[in-house]
Amino acid sequence: MPSIALKVTRIASENVPPNEEAGPLFRGNGDTDYLCGNCGFAIVAGFRPAQHVSVESAVCSACGATNEFPTELRS
Repeated sequence: MPSIALKVTRIASENVPPNEEAGPLFRGNGDTDYLCGNCGFAIVAGFRPAQHVSVESAVCSACGATNEFPTELRS
């Protein structure tokens, strides 16, 4: 399963405790995961090439860092 680290645009505050119970923000039916560039948490799990997200960035549920999605992943 391929994994791609996302570009971090803002590091989380040091006051944000890690959320070990967090789940991916988006799930697909493919085999590519997009990971937080700060902590490695799967923000997007199991996407295939034809799937896209409708946002430019997302805050990692696990560490709070803001990650930018690559242009080819955005719709």
